[in-house]
Amino acid sequence: METKTPFTESELLDFFNGHLSEAEEKEILAWKDASKENRELFETIREEQLMLKETVRARLISHDYNAIREQVEKRHARKIRLIRYWSAAAAIVLLVGSSLLFWPAKKIETPSMTISTIKAPSRSAILELATGEQHYLESGNIQLKEENGAQIAISNGKQIYNTQQTSQPEEPTETVNYNRLSVPRGTGVYRITLSDGTEIWLNSDSRLEYPGQFAADERRVRVSGEAYFKVHRDTNRPFIVETPRQSVTVLGTEFNVSAYPSEPESTTLASGSVSVSPQAGTPTTLVPGEQAVLDSITHTLSVHKVNVNDVISWKNGIISIENLSLSEILKIVSRAYNVDFVSAIPPSEDIVLRGSISSEESLEVFLSVLSKIADINFKMRTDGKIEVQKIK
Repeated sequence: METKTPFTESELLDFFNGHLSEAEEKEILAWKDASKENRELFETIREEQLMLKETVRARLISHDYNAIREQVEKRHARKIRLIRYWSAAAAIVLLVGSSLLFWPAKKIETPSMTISTIKAPSRSAILELATGEQHYLESGNIQLKEENGAQIAISNGKQIYNTQQTSQPEEPTETVNYNRLSVPRGTGVYRITLSDGTEIWLNSDSRLEYPGQFAADERRVRVSGEAYFKVHRDTNRPFIVETPRQSVTVLGTEFNVSAYPSEPESTTLASGSVSVSPQAGTPTTLVPGEQAVLDSITHTLSVHKVNVNDVISWKNGIISIENLSLSEILKIVSRAYNVDFVSAIPPSEDIVLRGSISSEESLEVFLSVLSKIADINFKMRTDGKIEVQKIK
C-alpha cells in the first residue's frame, strides 16, 4: 500500500524553504515524528528538494525560469484555495457576529506590501530641466535633437520639451546650466540619446546631468550611479564623464561607469580607449576588457581583466550574479526593486554565487531563485524590510 502524506508537495517544499508560519511548521514536524513511515517519507521528499535545487542551479545558468515561475504560481493557487476556505468560514462568523460586538478586539499588524506584490522594474525616469521644470517619463527612453538653435526632447514619439539656445556658451564649462535625468530605485533601465548622437543607458538609482548645449571644445556630463556609454566619435570635442571622485575622457567608444555612493567606483571598457583620472592620482588608460576600480577608502586605482558581458548585462535586462557575494547581490536587488534587506547571516558566512537572472521577473521569482541556489529564506517584516535568514 502506497504511503501518503496529508500535506501537498507544495506545502512540504514551502516547509523546506522556510516559507511557512511557525504553526504550520509545527504541524508538519508533529506529523513527521508520529511514525517511522512518516519520517522516511519526509526524508525522501527532502532529498528530492535537494535534487530540485541542483536542477534550478542549472536552469539559472541557461536562463530557464519557467519551472521556477510555475512553482511560484502553484504556491499562489494554494493560497487562493485557502482564501476561499476562509471566505466560507467568514460567512458563518457573520451569523454569530452580533453576539461578539462587545468583546475587545485585538489589533493585528500586517505589512502594507508583500514580496508577491512587488513586480518587475517599471522603466521610468524624472527629467528636471535647468529651469526647474520637471517631466515624468515612462517610455523607457528619450532622444535629444538640436534644430535651429533649439534643443528638442522626444519620448515615445511625443515632444517633451523645446529649449531655445541663443548662442554657444562663452563661460567655462563648469558654469554651464545642466539638465538632470534621474532613474529612481525600482524603475529599471532608462536610455537617453544626446543631441550629438551619444547613447547612454542609466541603471536604477542613477542620475545623469547634461548641459542644454555642449560647449564648442568638449562634451561634458556628470554621472552618479551606473551608466553605460556608447559615445559618438568627435575628434574635435572629447567626451568627458565626471563622477564624484574621478573623470573619464574619450573621443568615441563604449564603456561602463559605476559610481554609487560609499562604493568603489569602476570603469569597464568594452571597445576603443578611455583615460581614467582620479581626483588624486595618475591617469590610467584602459584597453578593451579591462576595468579600473577606485577604492572608496584609500582612493587608489587598480586595473584588472574582467568579463565585460557580465559587467554590462544589466543594460540588456539581465542581472548577472557571476562571482558575486550574496551581500553584493542584495545591493543590486535593492536598487532594482526598491526594497531593503536585513541580513541575519554573518559576514564570515557570505557566499559567492554564479549565474544570471532576468530583471523582467517579479521580485518573488527573483528571490525564489536566490533562495534555492543559496539555501536562504526571505520574509517580509512589518516595517517593509525583507529579512534574510539561512535555511537550517
